[in-house]
Amino acid sequence: MDKDQINKWLAEGKITQEQATMMIEENEAEHKEKSSNKFITTISVLGSIFLGLGVIWVVAANWDGMPDILKIVVLLGSTFGLLYLGYEIGFHKKSLPRTGHSLVLLAAIMFGASIFLIAQIYNVEANASFLTLIWLMGIIPLVYIFQSPLLAVLSCIVFCIWFNTLIISNIDDFNIPSLLFFYETFGILLFALGGLHYFMEKYAKVARAYRLLGIYLTLPILFIFTFKYVYLGLQDMNPEFEMGTPMMIGIYAVATIMLLINLKYNPSKSKTNLIENVACLIILNVLFIFNLTLKSNISYLIFWAIFNILFIGLIVLLFRIGFNRMDMRLVNIASMNAFGFIVFKFFDIFAGLLNNGITWIIFGVLLLAGSILFEKKRREIRERFKKASASSQANG
Repeated sequence: MDKDQINKWLAEGKITQEQATMMIEENEAEHKEKSSNKFITTISVLGSIFLGLGVIWVVAANWDGMPDILKIVVLLGSTFGLLYLGYEIGFHKKSLPRTGHSLVLLAAIMFGASIFLIAQIYNVEANASFLTLIWLMGIIPLVYIFQSPLLAVLSCIVFCIWFNTLIISNIDDFNIPSLLFFYETFGILLFALGGLHYFMEKYAKVARAYRLLGIYLTLPILFIFTFKYVYLGLQDMNPEFEMGTPMMIGIYAVATIMLLINLKYNPSKSKTNLIENVACLIILNVLFIFNLTLKSNISYLIFWAIFNILFIGLIVLLFRIGFNRMDMRLVNIASMNAFGFIVFKFFDIFAGLLNNGITWIIFGVLLLAGSILFEKKRREIRERFKKASASSQANG
C-alpha cells in the first residue's frame, strides 16, 4: 500500500490518525527491508562469485606444481565445502538465508568447473558432451533439495550447454532451423514442467522459475518466425531436417503429455489454466506441422502469417493473465515484447522506405511518443496493482 491510499482511507474515516501513522511507518520499514534484502542478495552473489574465482585462480596459478591428487582434493573440497557452508547458514540454522543460497549456487557452478579441470588432468576432451551431462546430473538433485529457483535456472542453462555440445559433435545432423525448432519446443516443455511442480506446494518457487524461463525462451524464438526473411532463407537453404530425430520427437511427446496433464488437473490452480495450456499446445503443434512441411510446396507466407498471429495472441494472453493475477512481471514481459514487435516490424514491413530521411524522422517521433505513453501506462498499471493489493489487505 502507498501513502496516498492510506491518506485516502484516513480522509474517508476508515482508519484513525494513529492507525494511519502506524501503517505509514510499517510501509516505510517494509520498503527499507526490501531494499536492504536486494542489496544483501547482490553483495552475497558477488561475494560468492569472487570467492569462486579466487579459488579457481589460485588452483590455476599453481596448477603445474601441484600433484594431481592435490588438485582434485582442492577442487572437490572447495565445492563440497561451499555446499556444506551454504546449507548450514542458509537452510539448517537459517541465520543467513540469502548468503546460504548464494553459496549453494556457487557450489553448483564450482562443481562444473571441477569436472572440466579434473578432465583436463586426465586428458579427457574438454568439450565432451558427457562432462556437461555429469554437471547437469549433479545440479538437478540440488534444485529439489534446496527448492532453489536460482539452481533451476542454472540447470536449464547447463542443459542448453549440453545440447549445444551435442550439436557441435554431430554438426552434420543439425542446422539453424533444427536449433530454432528445438529451443521453441524446449521453452514450451519448461513451461509445462513448471506447471507440474505445483502438485507439491513446496516447489512453487521452482515452478515459477521454470515457467518464466519457458516464456523467456519461447517468445524470442517465436518472434524470429514472425519475419518473412526467415522463410525466404529457409526456402533458399532447403534444409534437410526432419522432425523424425529421436530427441526432437521425444521432447515434443513429453511436452504434449505434460501440457495435457496440466490441462486436466490444473495443479497451479490457475483461473486461466485452459487458455494457457491450449495456447502452448497450439504453438507446439503448429511448429510440428511446420517441421513436417519444410520439404513441401506449401507457401511459407502461410506460416509467416500464422506465427505472427500466434505471437500477437501470446502477447495479448500475457497481458490478460498479468492483469488477472496482478503480476507486474508478466505485464512487463508482454509490454517489452509488444514494443519490440512494433519497432522491428517497422523495419520488416517498410524496409523499402528506409532510404528516405522523412521515414526515419516520422518513425523516430512515433517511437519517442510511444515510449513516453508506454512508461506512463506501465506506471499506472503498477500503481493500480498496489492499490488493489492494499485494498484487499485492508478489507481482509
